[in-house]
Amino acid sequence: MIKKVLVIEDSKIINNVLKKELTKQKLKVEQAFTFHEAQKAIKNTKFHLIILDLHLPDGEGSELIANIQSLTKTKVVVLTSFEYDDLREELFHYGILDYIIKDKNLLYSINEILKIIDSLTVHNKDRILVIDDSKFICKQIRTVLEPRNYTINTSHTAKDALNKLQKYDYKLIILDMELPDMHGLKLLETIRKESIYLDIPIVVLSGTATPEIVRDVLKYGANDYIKKPFVFEEFILKIDLWIDYFKKEKQLKETTQKLEFLNTNLEKLVQKEVQKSREKDRFLLLQSRHAQMGEMISMIAHQWRQPLNAISTAVGVIDFKMKRDNLDKETATRIIKDIKRYVTYLSTTIDDFKDFFKPKKEKNLTNLEIICNKAIFLLKHSFKKKNIEVNLEIKEIKEIYSYENEIVQVIINILRNAEDILIEKKITHPKINIEISQESVTICDNAGGVPKKLQEKIFDPYFSTKEKKHGTGLGLYIAKIIIEDHCHGEIQLTNTKEGACFNISLSKSHEEEI
Repeated sequence: MIKKVLVIEDSKIINNVLKKELTKQKLKVEQAFTFHEAQKAIKNTKFHLIILDLHLPDGEGSELIANIQSLTKTKVVVLTSFEYDDLREELFHYGILDYIIKDKNLLYSINEILKIIDSLTVHNKDRILVIDDSKFICKQIRTVLEPRNYTINTSHTAKDALNKLQKYDYKLIILDMELPDMHGLKLLETIRKESIYLDIPIVVLSGTATPEIVRDVLKYGANDYIKKPFVFEEFILKIDLWIDYFKKEKQLKETTQKLEFLNTNLEKLVQKEVQKSREKDRFLLLQSRHAQMGEMISMIAHQWRQPLNAISTAVGVIDFKMKRDNLDKETATRIIKDIKRYVTYLSTTIDDFKDFFKPKKEKNLTNLEIICNKAIFLLKHSFKKKNIEVNLEIKEIKEIYSYENEIVQVIINILRNAEDILIEKKITHPKINIEISQESVTICDNAGGVPKKLQEKIFDPYFSTKEKKHGTGLGLYIAKIIIEDHCHGEIQLTNTKEGACFNISLSKSHEEEI
């Protein structure tokens, strides 16, 4: 993990720019502008990364590398203005991460350093298998690749290599052609026969590079060919390139497989999600229906209270007179007539409400005047008791072919919401205006409107402006489902100077039927 960075650079501008960019990466950065300052810093502090300029005013930066005990633990990136090929190759022999020419493009150089830091912060190191009978070559490869955050395993025989391939997950294989127990081409062929090893990049190292050998190596399944002795920087670049290629190919293959699976199962997944959505809406509709049934029972009880009291009083009069033997025929006939009238009223009330609860799923020809009058009739006693004025204005009527009872449910819900807010805000002259025009109905109150911050949420499930004991937060959500999903219409909320207006349009439903 890279945490502490030392920037050794005599140019204050470049040094400060580097510090600024590295600090953005949440790294602790120290600066040295001379050879002497750099020596002191390296002696006193253990750095995870050193960015080194080769030419300093009081010494050569390359000499500082000798003072660094382990280039595996302390990484070094050379940032210089000079291109010395011999020195450059020698520094890679020591194990530097990169040799960057800063004067060509400073922004590009900084970006390259940030990419190196990013690769060094990966916790899971990429594992490379080196198959070579030369311990010297294996040590050289380890020297240059381990500082770059790679884990290096080495095998000096084909048998050992095949055993290690079964134990670990490798991102790259570096293969020598001359092995003591098997020729490199034969081992290459053996590896490629196993499907699990087909995608692992294999880079072949060999002391000869005739066209025939290169052709055979590539035909047997190698990805690249490098001739010994190799240029270290070229070797490192190719290793980085092939591992990056392997990762991207693997990621692409996994993504392709996921897309193929998704494509194959898309229809099933869509059907499953649609079914889930329908089941959820069905449950919410039932929940809303139960809540409205409770409200309706309360309304029925309210309308029954007066006639039941009258019947009770009439029965009491009969009982009182009978006990005193002064119940005359005329009085008895009148009281019985009154009781029959009250019973008829009770029966009519039940008939008025029971139609609303019938689960009609068939469409029928109707119009918004019929629908609104049904809703107003069912709520008229509640409105009368609370002194709420209800005005119905009919501009033009047009027949619609839709689910009448469900639309009545929506209108009742909007009217009950208007009733609740008018009472809650204690409006002096509470009023609800209903305007019908062809296939649209607008219901407005004079309660001041819905606050702007709540307007986008008003149709969300379980969202309510009422206290929990007074509202479920499902009414307007269900209303939206009924109007837009079942009836293929539109429902919208707007505010006027006086209050909130709900507009329901069923013209789209009519167009579909045509």
